[in-house]
Amino acid sequence: MTKQTDCPFRTGQGYDVHRLTDGRKLILGGVDIPYEKGLLGHSDADVCTHALMDAMLGAAGLGDIGLHFPDSDPAYKDISSLKLLEKVKDLVAAEGFVLVNADITIVAQAPKLRPFIPSIEEKLAKTLEVNVSQINVKATTEEGLGFTGTGEGISTFAVCLLVKDSRG
Repeated sequence: MTKQTDCPFRTGQGYDVHRLTDGRKLILGGVDIPYEKGLLGHSDADVCTHALMDAMLGAAGLGDIGLHFPDSDPAYKDISSLKLLEKVKDLVAAEGFVLVNADITIVAQAPKLRPFIPSIEEKLAKTLEVNVSQINVKATTEEGLGFTGTGEGISTFAVCLLVKDSRG
């Protein structure tokens, strides 16, 4: 069976989760969110951006962020996930794709994220060089259930649509 490469549209989905911990900043979509805890990880642990990157890489058939940016590589220690997103954008473009849209859901019991969503959308859109209307971010709680509901961590789901770039 051959891999289909002539389809002009490709969808991808991504998921990421990180544990909340003391002594770290909480970064979501490249935005520093005031909170008493941050996310534990090798990079800045930005679950929002990580899920988006996995969605884009998946849609382009390029694996996942662990393949491209392994947490065993010291070059990525404490790196801004927005810098990694720029690299993902370039990898996707090298395959001939551009982002049509992304829809992202952040799952966190606290803090309340509604006031930060426009800034998150703007940061992601600027990094990807797309219109902010192409990025949609939502936040929800799990009503006290599961690891996100008990405040142990934050997770994010992302889906995206890529299209073959007609410019070349």
